[in-house]
This record gives sequence, C-alpha cells and structure tokens, in this order.
Amino acid sequence: MKIILKHNKSFKWYTNHTIFFIGYFYVDDVFYEKENALNYLLKIKTNTELKAFFTMSNGVFTILKKEKNSLLITVDITRSFPVFYTHYKDELVVSDDIFNLKNNSNLNDFNVCSEIELKAANHTFGRKTLIENIYQVQASECLKIDQKTILKSSFTYSYAIKKESVSDYKTLKTTAINAFENSFKRLILSVQNRTLVIPLSGGFDSRLIATILKKHNYKNVVCYTYGKKDSFEIENSKKTAQLLDFKWHFIEYNEHFIHGFLDSEEFKNYAHYAGKLSSMPNFQEYFAVKYLKENNLIRNDAIFVPGYAGDILGGSEYLKSIPIKINHSELADSILEKKMTNYHFTKQEKNQLKREIENNLSTYYEFYHQKIPETVLDDHNIKERIAKYIFNSASFYTFFGYEFRFPFWDKDLLDFFKTVPVQFKINKTLFDDVLINHYFKPFNVYFENELHPIPQKKWIQKIKRQLKPFLPTFIKEKKVSDNDWNNYKIITEKMLTFLKNKGVKVHRTYNDYNEIITQWYIYISKNGFD
Repeated sequence: MKIILKHNKSFKWYTNHTIFFIGYFYVDDVFYEKENALNYLLKIKTNTELKAFFTMSNGVFTILKKEKNSLLITVDITRSFPVFYTHYKDELVVSDDIFNLKNNSNLNDFNVCSEIELKAANHTFGRKTLIENIYQVQASECLKIDQKTILKSSFTYSYAIKKESVSDYKTLKTTAINAFENSFKRLILSVQNRTLVIPLSGGFDSRLIATILKKHNYKNVVCYTYGKKDSFEIENSKKTAQLLDFKWHFIEYNEHFIHGFLDSEEFKNYAHYAGKLSSMPNFQEYFAVKYLKENNLIRNDAIFVPGYAGDILGGSEYLKSIPIKINHSELADSILEKKMTNYHFTKQEKNQLKREIENNLSTYYEFYHQKIPETVLDDHNIKERIAKYIFNSASFYTFFGYEFRFPFWDKDLLDFFKTVPVQFKINKTLFDDVLINHYFKPFNVYFENELHPIPQKKWIQKIKRQLKPFLPTFIKEKKVSDNDWNNYKIITEKMLTFLKNKGVKVHRTYNDYNEIITQWYIYISKNGFD
C-alpha cells in the first residue's frame, strides 16, 4: 500500500502514519483543525466509534485510516479535498494528486464515457475520472479498500428523504433562522478574527454572509466583485459593502487585465490543479484572487467565505431542473435532460449514459425507490455537480495558499433544509423570506432593483429554457454573451483560438462558455499546452 499526499498549499495534511487528516470539523460546537483534529481522531479506538463520527461529523475534511490489511477513506459532502486511487501491479496506490498516479503507474488511456460526461456536465460521474483504472472517492463516501479491490462502500450523508417536515410555516421559519445563526456562530468561532474575504456578487447568498457577519459585529471583512465594468453585479454588491461598512474592491476583467494568461506557467499549473482529470477547471475567480494576492489587498492568512450553492438549499433547482411529481423510473432521464446539457448525444451515447446514471443511483441509495424522488434528484445533484463542479471551484483559493469556509453547508442547515416541504422550496419561498425579511431589510441591504423574479416570471423563464434549443444559433450566442457578467467570453476566446490552431473543431450548443473550457481541458490533458 502506497499513500502519496502532496497538496499542502493552504490546508495541510496531518498524520501519525496511521491516520491522515486534512480540513476541519466541529464536535459539540468545538472547532478542530490541524494537530487538534488529528489528536481527536486518534482517540477514536473502534470502528463503531469511527462510523458514529463520520455519521455525525460537521465539517469539511478527508480522512484516511490504515487498518491491518486495508485502507479506510472518508470524504465529506463537499469533496473539497479529493483523493484518487488505483491498483497497480497488485498494490493499492492512493494520492491527492491524480497526475502522480497517472504518471507513476503509466496509465494513459482516456475513458470515452468520462470524456462525454465532462463535456456534457462539466465533471465525470460516479467514481470515474478521465483516466481508465484511476478512480476518485466520492462526496460523502466511506470507502474500504485493500491491495486488490474495494471491500465496502457506503455513504455517510444523504439529502434524499422519505418524509417532509410537517411543521407549520412559522415554525419552519424560526428553525431556519436558528440554523443560520448556529452555522455562522461556528464559522466565527473557527476563524479567530482572521480576515474574512467575501466574493460579493449582486445575489443573495454572498450578501447573507456579509449581513450576518455584520449582525455579529465581525469587522475584519474584505469584499470584492469582479467581471465587466458595466455588470449588474456591481451596483448592488458595492452598495451592500458600503452600507455594512466593509472594504470593497472591484476587479475589472478586460483584455488588458488577462493578457497572456494562456501562456503563463502559473495558469497552466492551476488548470491541472483545479481540473484533477475529473472536473472542469473553473476560471471565474482565478484572476481576481491572483490580483488580490499580488497587490497585497488581503493578508496571507485570510480566509475566503464564498456563498457556494446556498440557493440549492433554498430550492433553486425546483422548477428549473427538478420536475414536481416525477416518478422514480424517470430520474435517470431527468438527469440526462437537465444536468447534461452542453453536448449533443448520439442515441448510443445516451443509452450508455443512462445506464451509468441508473447504476450511480443504485450505488448512492440501495433503496432509493423508498425516498421522495425529487429529493433523490436533489441529493444526486449535490453529490455530483455541486461537489465536483461548484465546491471544486474552491481551488481558486487553495492554489494561492488560502483557506476557505462554507457556512451554507453546515450540517444544521443541511439537516433542516432537506426536510422543508417542496411547496416552500418552489420559488425559494421560505429561504428568500428569511433572507429578505430577517436579515436584508433590517440592515437596509434589500434593493428596489433586485433580480428577484415573481413566480409568474419564473414560469416564463421555464418556457424560455424549453424553447432555447430551437432558437437560431446567432440568437443563442447573443444571449450567452449578454448574460456573461464576468466576461468569460474574453477568456474562452483565447482557448477557442488555441484549439482552432491545433485543428480541433469545437462543438457548441451555446448554453454557456463552459462548452469551450471542457473541450480545451480535455485536449490539454491529452496533449499538453504545446
């Protein structure tokens, strides 16, 4: 058995050579990280105690535990510290650096199905990576493995439920507020007055982070916004920071600012670090974080606090991608239709991917037919897209040496929101009610020009999405460009030119600019940058 752990840029691995730990967690509201976390884990003597810890754990971490003839690997729900494994010459090799496995084990064959998944959904599905015979430990997975095979796999957390809460709306609202307050109290406890850096958009999730920090009188906060200088994000984010009396920086993305990035060794290293041969490397905040660091606008020990996927808890997926009253037999088709939109499948490819998805569903939940089908889709989305694409975006921060916190993914909030009745998730009814009326309005950060469509407008948006595939190409291209507030176009144009110069034809459905990035990433993963 060989364990190779290399990524120690921000969060670091701690070990006594039996247990390997990275990340942080809370136990009874006590915060554990670094040596303290390792020492806590060392006190757990039996597998029963360890299983109880995994089930009740509240944090962001990856843990490896050597046993007599096997290795136990556990990853939290965000998969923020992914590990990969392969069996090479009858030896188990595990690493947080997939390229180490690929190169040292001489594994160079690309998985055709994984390539299609990455192009269609921005990540590979299940355990697969882009490389044949190299696998990843999945979000919330507890994996027991030996020198030859997987001995046991289970999942320590599920967002799928059998029954919704029966509490009345007033009780739900009170419970939601308490869950938010507890989550942020733990956040503040964990950071010890270090500088908190908020990527402040014009939306609700990041604004809530700033507002609750203000409510709790946390002053050491820096906010920033990036993208086009005429972006709709700027006015509300700047106004929010000013009203809450926090520092605010705007970083304009233009041709001059990003000039020459594609030839930079730092950028090339980041692309592989963030992509991990399993996810689309996200570049949105790369340039902003680099700018903040190089211009000494934040301290070296600053902690980034993004509002990742808070809207998912609120119910943003309902109507948009989770149909109401869906049958269990329709789940795989729904995932194909709603979550794999950046690629035109052949009939054969579609059938193959459907089988893969059905297999994943059975792996995640042995008895998923007993769960509410809409919540099964929610959980699948969290374990796949949210973990492998959204939370993987925290690579922005760790690559440049910074830690992060994810307050929306505190276990109190997850446990509460997964039971909220669907009727209060549609249009994010409960979630937005709490944010607007309990937090934003008391601090005067709810604005008249909010991009907060009423239910009728959301139905119109749904109809527009259904008609979108049938629109002429030039209209789809213009719509993508008009919605490009962070100016991804100027970034992906360089990649498009690169691919064309290599004689590679880029296939587009004009859903977003990720279509270009995924095809560029697959190409450079196979052929390099030269």
